[in-house]
Amino acid sequence: MKPIKKITSLCLCVVLVLTLLPAAALAVQTYTTSPSGVAMIEKFEGFRNMPYSDDKGNWYIGYGSQCNPADYPFGITEAQADVLLRQDLASKEEAVNRLLVDYNISVTQYQFDAMVSMTYTLGTQWMNPTYRFCGYLIRGIQNYSEVEVVNAIATWCHSGDDPLDHLVERRLQEAYLFLYGTYENDAAQRYRYIHFDPNGGDVENKTVFYPIGTAYGQLPTPTGNGGRTFLGWYTSDGTKLTGQELAMENVWVTAKWDGESSGSSGSDIDLSGWVNPYSDVKETDWYFTYVRELSAKGVVGGYPDGTFQGTGTLTAGEALKLIMLATGNKEQAPTGSHWASGYLTLAESLGCVAPGEIQNLDSPISRLTIARVAAVAMGISARTGASPFADVDDGYTLALYEEGILNGTVVGGKRYYYPNEGINRAEVCAIVSRINNWKPTVKNDPAQSGYISYGNKYYPVLPNVPACPYNTNLLVLDGSRMYYNDPGYTTAFGIDVSSHQKEIDWQKVAASGVEFAIIRLGYRGYGSEGTVNLDPYFKQNLAGAKAAGLKVGVYFFSQAITTQEAAEEAQFVLTNLAGAQLDYPVVYDWEPISGVGARTDGLDSVTLTDCAITFCETVSQAGYTPMVYYNNPVGYGRYDLSRLTAYDVWFAQYASKPTMYYNYRIWQYTSSGKVPGISTKVDMNIAFIPY
Repeated sequence: MKPIKKITSLCLCVVLVLTLLPAAALAVQTYTTSPSGVAMIEKFEGFRNMPYSDDKGNWYIGYGSQCNPADYPFGITEAQADVLLRQDLASKEEAVNRLLVDYNISVTQYQFDAMVSMTYTLGTQWMNPTYRFCGYLIRGIQNYSEVEVVNAIATWCHSGDDPLDHLVERRLQEAYLFLYGTYENDAAQRYRYIHFDPNGGDVENKTVFYPIGTAYGQLPTPTGNGGRTFLGWYTSDGTKLTGQELAMENVWVTAKWDGESSGSSGSDIDLSGWVNPYSDVKETDWYFTYVRELSAKGVVGGYPDGTFQGTGTLTAGEALKLIMLATGNKEQAPTGSHWASGYLTLAESLGCVAPGEIQNLDSPISRLTIARVAAVAMGISARTGASPFADVDDGYTLALYEEGILNGTVVGGKRYYYPNEGINRAEVCAIVSRINNWKPTVKNDPAQSGYISYGNKYYPVLPNVPACPYNTNLLVLDGSRMYYNDPGYTTAFGIDVSSHQKEIDWQKVAASGVEFAIIRLGYRGYGSEGTVNLDPYFKQNLAGAKAAGLKVGVYFFSQAITTQEAAEEAQFVLTNLAGAQLDYPVVYDWEPISGVGARTDGLDSVTLTDCAITFCETVSQAGYTPMVYYNNPVGYGRYDLSRLTAYDVWFAQYASKPTMYYNYRIWQYTSSGKVPGISTKVDMNIAFIPY
């Protein structure tokens, strides 16, 4: 009877509080947590039937309810844990409702559920108007962008100073619930963060989240640290972050202050106190960080009228001086009548240009010549191989592209360098800055070393598993679409969908250029029972995609832990296909689940590989083409790939270039694509060898 008394008392308290509120306050709608909200919190917390303690000596049971361990010597059931959770939620609901009433804030049921979920782990500390999320609520959440709201919620992901992966995932899912009302969402797959360690200074937000595939942009500038000069943010291997990089992985960086060793070739300059002297250079300009760095160092300057004129074409003399100095050479006195003649003499002596090649130091210099001058001065030899640029096939431009010095411009799915055009002031600032911060690439060829390095482990190369044949330098991302500019391959552009995409206008999808779709047929739950389920949108997606003229395949999300279950999943697929013709494979998609208590936890490699083979052989015998889906961690660390060589591979890695050593036929390169006809973000794929 003890739990019932607690519930009754808490309910009476809530009723009493609400009766004491003024009439105006009651105009704000208050809530209790919905069944969907409770289920989401239970999923986050995970069920424990016996008491357990944290590192502070607090004891918990069930779905994270605090307890006295002596009260539950024999543990509890899930139903009892659900009762305890709902008891605990009553006080959290009261606190959130009080915030809404006090500040006259109107929210939806799902927004309330997201706030209660936050409060369950954070307490009421986030309900301070000086904190971002609470302030946004008070001032009107509609005034803020998705990224701002995500950061305001996801910032509460720390234990001490460090972000924890499970809290990051939870906060991101709560943010997407708050924004879009989806209790089951993949927000954790749509954002990556930078964790900023100010290293003795202060920074407003230590963990900042960025949508995958977007440039970081302007990075925060820390303050304090006894007045020392901030020099930049550096990763553990000494690489300086400029803000131009794309958000692909979670990154930890540390502030570098004057008097310390950065571990990079970047110059120690004062950026924190730099005041922009240029009327035509804005923080939103792509070249801002480069101009700021070089201007603070005194390498570049502006014009008497206060402009920088980034689009102005550089002369040969100006370009030679900048590159010669950037590559470690000293100031050069004139060797002739022109002020830059000493730099030309130096460039000729180093072999950057041939004697007499440059006749007029006041004329523009071609971008092709710039590439040769920079590469030779850096000690980088010309390289052979397919060019990443559609308009030039040159060993020096290839070498500088591979070293991250040159990027080119993407137009219509191809990358261009414009080799015969001149170079402008902004572009040369980018090149000089990258030279300053360049570190030689150490290439580890697994075919020679016999090992593949991934994460913190080394995996022996499997001699019978074919290596990846693609030249990843020829991949170009244009908008949401990935192109592969190798004339030896004809590729196809595709998507994969499930019920997460809800209603799809397949005619619009096809008209946008999508050529194939891999559709989720069903899935097995990751709970203890592991029921097999049909995707509720499978039939209409299959029919719609076919009617629109797309080529189609299907996948099944497996949580099989025995070969019997894998066979059951395969038979479920065949039953629901009912003989339907497919153009693309039937895919076995087994993935580990990060939540507590997943049925696949600890599944060994032999059994996992056996399950994949059982599924693939079953669908193959029925006349369909089988395929196995995996990412780097599962491919290297879980499967025995030497036993799966009979099946094609669908590889997943959300990055600008894939890094998998072994061969694959389809690459899933993002989960954040945009396609006409689909209202949500969608997974994008490129098939190197279309079916």
